[in-house]
Amino acid sequence: MTLSRLSLTTAATVAALASLALGAAAADAAPSCSRGGGTVLAASARTRVISIPNRPRNQETRRDHIFGCRVTTGRRFELFFARSFGLDLIERDGFEIVQDRYIGVIRDFEGGVSESRTAATYDTFTRKKLRNSTPCDSVDTGDFSGVEDAAFLPRGGLAYACGRLRISDAQGDRELEPPGTDVRNLAVSFNTRGFNSRLYWVVVTGNVTQEKSLDLGF
Repeated sequence: MTLSRLSLTTAATVAALASLALGAAAADAAPSCSRGGGTVLAASARTRVISIPNRPRNQETRRDHIFGCRVTTGRRFELFFARSFGLDLIERDGFEIVQDRYIGVIRDFEGGVSESRTAATYDTFTRKKLRNSTPCDSVDTGDFSGVEDAAFLPRGGLAYACGRLRISDAQGDRELEPPGTDVRNLAVSFNTRGFNSRLYWVVVTGNVTQEKSLDLGF
């Protein structure tokens, strides 16, 4: 069976259009979030946390530039610089991505016999820091200061404990448990169908443990 000239022309046209479409898609493809030697520290379907090693300065033994990135655009934005100074100060960072959009981070700084921690959240849509644990920065219990526990909430909110419990969200930064309260085991549930998100925590008083929770309203 021989193909007609019209059939051959049509097939060639379709192939050419497909080639052009593929070429255009390749040209429009977003750059990789990990371009330039980046290491992926945390990932979800559309969000990445990336580390780019930089040359250490002065007394630094490590200097990593930490970025948030949207996979769909490949656009990165600065979170912070992670730095260490030998055994004098070692930084360790933990990340959690919430709702495929918000980045929660706990930064731990260990130096000698002392340790401190901070917590914060970032929005990869607006490329801005949303919440932080600044009220805990000055809370010192001897060889430890800062945040003892933190939970990253929907919509970029932050709950954090340091001998008290505070929550920072669209309603502001406010106190849930007063200073002097032993707060532990922060957790959040926001996947229950038909119910609002809820923050959970435990208050310890002597030998008594009390479980508490807060409806987050959405």
